[in-house]
Formats: sequence, structure tokens, C-alpha cells
Amino acid sequence: MLNFLKKTFQMIFIYFVLAFLITINSQQRVTAAWASHVRENTPVCKASGQQSSLQIVSDGAGGVIIAWEDTRNVHFDIYAQRIDAHGNVLWMKDGISICSAPENQNRPRIVSDGAGGAIITWHDVRNGISNSDIYAQHIDGDGNVQWIKDGIPVCAVDNAQNSPCIATDGAGGAVIIWQDFRTNYADLCAQRINKNGELLWAKDGVLVCGTSGAQSAPVVVVDGVGGVIVVWQDFRRTYADIYAQRVDGSGNTAWERSGVALCNAPGHESFPVITGNGAEGAIVAWVDTRNGNNDVFAQQVDGNGSVQWLTNGIPVCTVSGNQNYPVIVSDGSGGAILTWWDMRSGDFNIYAQRIDLTGNALWVKDGLAVCVEASIQNCVSISSDGSGGAIMAWNDNRDSAFDVYAQRIDPKGLAKWNNNGVAICTAFDTQCFPVTINDGTGGAIIVWQDSRDKDKTYWDVYAQKINGQGSPGD
Repeated sequence: MLNFLKKTFQMIFIYFVLAFLITINSQQRVTAAWASHVRENTPVCKASGQQSSLQIVSDGAGGVIIAWEDTRNVHFDIYAQRIDAHGNVLWMKDGISICSAPENQNRPRIVSDGAGGAIITWHDVRNGISNSDIYAQHIDGDGNVQWIKDGIPVCAVDNAQNSPCIATDGAGGAVIIWQDFRTNYADLCAQRINKNGELLWAKDGVLVCGTSGAQSAPVVVVDGVGGVIVVWQDFRRTYADIYAQRVDGSGNTAWERSGVALCNAPGHESFPVITGNGAEGAIVAWVDTRNGNNDVFAQQVDGNGSVQWLTNGIPVCTVSGNQNYPVIVSDGSGGAILTWWDMRSGDFNIYAQRIDLTGNALWVKDGLAVCVEASIQNCVSISSDGSGGAIMAWNDNRDSAFDVYAQRIDPKGLAKWNNNGVAICTAFDTQCFPVTINDGTGGAIIVWQDSRDKDKTYWDVYAQKINGQGSPGD
């Protein structure tokens, strides 16, 4: 009897040890998924054809959902993939088809559904170039599309609709804004869609701005109470200006019928970007030519549509040389952090500035040097670091071929990683057009177009996590 009990105990102990080792090995496989070397990285999509126009959103659990244009089937289609916090690619190899309808689908834009999935919208030419439309699809956290195959029409009225942008509606759905030519003029329209794919506003959308001249390049941010603030480039005069409108959760415009002028200074104002101010308003930045070259200006608008800073905006950077393509993120305290490409030295470098709620620049006048390494740095993207600072990623040509580098700047304007940034990817050939999202722990997940593999004609998609200390991997 004692021998039987002894053998039984030994067998139980052996099974326990084996189970423990299997669990440990499994955990090691999970936590080791992110590469720790910047020439490796995580392949997101290596399908034939070109993968480009990357968009990224948090999955709410430390990972990301990525959407992109894809020509594996000759025409541009829309695909998506999810990577978890540990670097595991969770969905079908090379991505889930969001839309593979005939002809081209492009310009994807993505927003979280608040439940681990995402809503994706895009410009769709299945009905002809002159009759392009806006479509959308919902994908859950397991990679299952939730609406009809190839998406539902958000707007399929006559003539062209294009340039969609998207924001969450705070209830699992989304608000989508687009440029609309149904009247043969470029206006802006909007639609709200719930998580079940039901259109909640008027068929084919409500009018956001239909004044004379073209309205284009819309960007959007939530207002915090179920609606959105939309900003656009407006050609009602000879040169482009920057205008804004607020749309509530029922589809009603809340400000002046033709929008509020954020800037109608002399010259051309373009490429607006937007972030919320945490108080039902927004901070907006743009490229501005009032001084004869490209500068960066900014303006705050409150929830009532009143501009809060200087008429026509405050100068963020007016130093000599062109400043181009600003991007923006909230600083978590009602202000914003901006970064842009800057040619004050003759080559493109990366500069940044933090602006508080009252419009004061908190860092160095005309911007803090984020990267002034030799050769070209451009195509910068930005995300919050979750602690009042920001993480920036950019194209970097310091070693002849373009690589991806990044930097973390704290709220005081101090660089937290290596001077002039840390390498995210230095693999063979070209890596470019990075997009970034914070990982919830002080670091970021960065995704980019990559040509390291055999077919040099086309781009693939790769990703890398960088932790809060500036090291690749977890």
C-alpha cells in the first residue's frame, strides 16, 4: 500500500513539474515575441504586392490594430491585423480582408470600438472613380468582421465622396466625416454609425459645411460629450484658410452655419491637425505661409466656437526655413505637444513644442530640437507617453538608407532616450512612414512600411515595441 501511494505521489509530482515547465515555456514564447534587436522586428504583413497608408489604434490591452492599403490582388484593398502587448500576431497570416471589392479602396482611417476591436472607414471606387463612395467595416478583437462583406456604404450618393476621417462616438460606434461632391462643389458631410452598422443620421449624411469654394482635408476629434469637432482647409476666399464646426451626437451643427474661422490670415493655411483640450474644445495646428515661407501656427477653440488665442493663431515656429507637416497630441493637461519637419539648417530635422491651455510655449522658442542628426529626418508621427510627454518616430537618413528612429520627450522638454533618438529599425534597405501609439506603460508600438525583403518593388509592414526606457522589446 505504501509503495502504491509513493508511486502515485511520484507520478503526480512529475505531472505537476511537466505542467509547470510547459506553462513557463509558453509564457517565455509569449513574452519573447517582440524582437530585442533593431534589425529583426515583427513582420505584420509580407504578402505580395504593396502594403501602404498605415493606420494604427490601441486595442485597449497594450496591443494595436493596424489597417492598410494592400495590392496583393492587383487593385488596392483594405486589410487589418492585431498584435498583442507581447508582440504576438493574433489574426490570419498577412492580415484579415476588410474590403476586397472590385476596383480600388484606399485612405483607410481607424478608430477603436472600445471593446478590443475597431471601426475602419475608407474611400471606395467600386462604383467608378467619378462616383466614389465612403464605406466602413467593424472588426472585433478576434478578427471577425461584424458587418456585411466588403463593408457598408456610409455614403453612396451620386458624384464623388472622398477624404474620410473618423472619431469614436463614445458608445461603440463612430462619426465619419468626408469631402462630398454631390452638388458638384466640394462640401463636407458627416454620418454617425453604431456598433451594429446602423446609420443614425440622415441618409447619405448631414451637411457640415456647404459654403462657397472648396472645403477639404477634414480632421476630427471627439468633444467629450458625444459629438465631434471638425476642422478643415477652406477655399471660400482666394487662399486656403482654416475653419471649424462642432457636430453634436444627433447630427446637428452647433456653431455658425458656415463654420468658425480659426485662421484667415493672408497667405495659404493648410494641413490642419487637431487634438482635444479636455474641455469640449480643441487645439488645432497648421502650416502657414503668411510670412512668405512655411511656418507652424496654432489656435484653440472652446466648446462654444470661440477662439481662445490671438486672432489668426499663435506662432509655434516662425524661424527661417520651411516647417512642414505638423502632428499633434494632447499633453493630458489641456494643452498640446506638436512636432514637425524643420528646414532651418538646410536639411530636414525634427523639432517639437509644447503649448499650454493659455497658448504659452513651454519649451525652447521656435521649438525644441528632437533630432538634428546629419542628413534627412522627416515624416514624423507622435503619440502620448501617458505621463504628459510624447513619443515621436520618424524617417531617418543618417546612415544613407532610410531607417526608423524615435525619441521620448518628457513634459519639461527633456529627452529621455539617446541624443538624437534611438534606432527602432535599421534593417536592410528602406524603412519609412512610421506610425506610433503608446503602449500604456510609457513606451510605444511603432509600425512602418519596409522594403527589406526580396521583392524591392513593393512595401511590407513591420512593427516594433520600444519600452519606456528606450530599449526594443518589453
